[in-house]
Amino acid sequence: MYAPRVSDAGPHNPVTIRHPDAIDRTAFVALRRSSLAHLKPWEPDLGDDERQFGDASFDRLLARCDTENEQKFVMLNDEGKLVGYVGLGQIYRGPFCSCYMGYWVGAAYARRGYGVAGVRACLDRAFTPEAQGGLGLHRVEANIIPENDASLKLVQRVGFRREGYSPRYLRIAGDWRDHERWAITAEDWAERGHHATASE
Repeated sequence: MYAPRVSDAGPHNPVTIRHPDAIDRTAFVALRRSSLAHLKPWEPDLGDDERQFGDASFDRLLARCDTENEQKFVMLNDEGKLVGYVGLGQIYRGPFCSCYMGYWVGAAYARRGYGVAGVRACLDRAFTPEAQGGLGLHRVEANIIPENDASLKLVQRVGFRREGYSPRYLRIAGDWRDHERWAITAEDWAERGHHATASE
């Protein structure tokens, strides 16, 4: 639906986000499996590691990556390697005009700025007006386990603000875990100097 978007995490870490394709299966599944210990403490519990980190995880991604309610992307670094994922889910239109964001970076690529770059590129898509090829959304929310320091630092860096706290919000690793609610609006994004269009 949208042209690839490049966002710079730094002078040496450009990231492209795009909808996944069947050719991404091997790289995606390999990265998920190699990152199981890195990701599992923070992700919703699907009850089965193979379903969550194997081929079934890619099948779900491919089936739901470009719909009215979901927009999901893989992150590619400047060498064309798949380094992670960012996506928008539960997209609501009308007076709400909002969605939820999720993201992860593979263990081998963590702490290199890829997550920040990918999230910024996805927010460009979210807040760019529909007439310019974007989603034209007003608000994006991310829910984060309080102990997930890396994720909390990421959302603060790109301009999210803390809106609240949700006890026992989501089942993670067999337990109902508390989450902090963070969000950013189109006005916040513009105030930070972002006036990008999806065709840039």
